[in-house]
Amino acid sequence: MARPGRLIAAPFFALVLALTSCAEADSSAEPASSPTQSSSATAERNDSPTPSEEPESSEESASEEPSGGAASESASSSENPSDEASTDDDADADPGSSDSASSGPAEQPESPEPSPSDAAEDSADTAVVARIIDGDTVELDTGDVVRVTGIDTPERGECHFEEASDRMGQLVLGQTVTLTQDGEDADRYDRLLRYLDVDGVDAGLTLIQEGYAVARYDSRDGYGYHACEDDYIAAEAAAPDLGCAEDAPEPEPEPEPAPEPAPGSEADQGDDCAPGYSPCIPPYPPDLNCSDLDFPVYVTGDDPHDLDRDGDGIGCEGNG
Repeated sequence: MARPGRLIAAPFFALVLALTSCAEADSSAEPASSPTQSSSATAERNDSPTPSEEPESSEESASEEPSGGAASESASSSENPSDEASTDDDADADPGSSDSASSGPAEQPESPEPSPSDAAEDSADTAVVARIIDGDTVELDTGDVVRVTGIDTPERGECHFEEASDRMGQLVLGQTVTLTQDGEDADRYDRLLRYLDVDGVDAGLTLIQEGYAVARYDSRDGYGYHACEDDYIAAEAAAPDLGCAEDAPEPEPEPEPAPEPAPGSEADQGDDCAPGYSPCIPPYPPDLNCSDLDFPVYVTGDDPHDLDRDGDGIGCEGNG
């Protein structure tokens, strides 16, 4: 029969032996599992996106989660990096563009309304003057008739008509003129209403300054105000007064020459004629009566024959 102490020791040694075997088995298993863990780690690294693949995975993430918050923002920012660079460049080039974008579309400044002089310039045209009608009216090579705005010159038959017409011809006839409209296009006679300028010279103003025209057809006499009105009125006030030959006093008429004596008058008869009678009659005495004569007699002095009974200077009127 075995001893009790040996019976207790045997199971103890068996347990120690089993634990030792397990420890050895674990130590031998660790080197084998290490390659597996390494390959697993390598696989995990391969599964993680590289920097060059991040945009693709971001796009997939964005397409898979369109409503994701932070993920959507990340996908949007990484989806088009060139746009971010372009935006930064634009901001550097135009410091105010960021403020403009944040504050909405920039308001465009209002363009100023054209002034009357600008409007007049806009309506200007050019043509050649083909004919002078009078000092304030011309005909163009287009066939249009132009009445110069704001002036008036003498009409045909009036004083200085020819001078005013000739002066206008000197300025514009055959010249290319600038035609500027100010107000109405034409008058009731279908004549164009225009200023006439040739080489920068205002023909209408020139005629006023030289005394050949007056400022008219403006706001003072019921027509509308025109742009040159003030200048024209001032020019007329300073213009010379040419006057008119019709205004000068008429010279006294020369005395008519004495009529030549009629044939047979006292001048022809000499001493055989009675003085104071024409034509010649015989001197007194003897006395003559109208029945002694066959013609009337003009009594120019004394009437000794008493031929002029009514005293009107003619005797023997019934003999005529």
